[in-house]
Amino acid sequence: MPHLDYTAVTSGGRAFDMRFPLHPETTSRDQVAAMLTHTLASINDTVAGGAAAAGSAVSDGDILQALAMAMAVRARMIEAPPATSLRLMHELVDTAYAAALQAQDYSAGRS
Repeated sequence: MPHLDYTAVTSGGRAFDMRFPLHPETTSRDQVAAMLTHTLASINDTVAGGAAAAGSAVSDGDILQALAMAMAVRARMIEAPPATSLRLMHELVDTAYAAALQAQDYSAGRS
């Protein structure tokens, strides 16, 4: 099965090496990686910059809620029966989360 290797580093300097299985119909591993990187960077920028500067705290729950809403919006926009897109969303989230849980964390040694 094709996969995407991805390293995530927290603001506290912990790193997670993840190996995400890709859906069999994935068209571009590189574009999936780029969208993941851009999405996480946008979240980091919002939390560190705009929201914090405006005096508005952002919780982990707020972030997960926004991501869930974005996924729901994208699923609604595709040409597929609602039950099919819902099943696909559950499959993708379950598979990705299982892969994330397998990742061991370690000190990233950021400079």
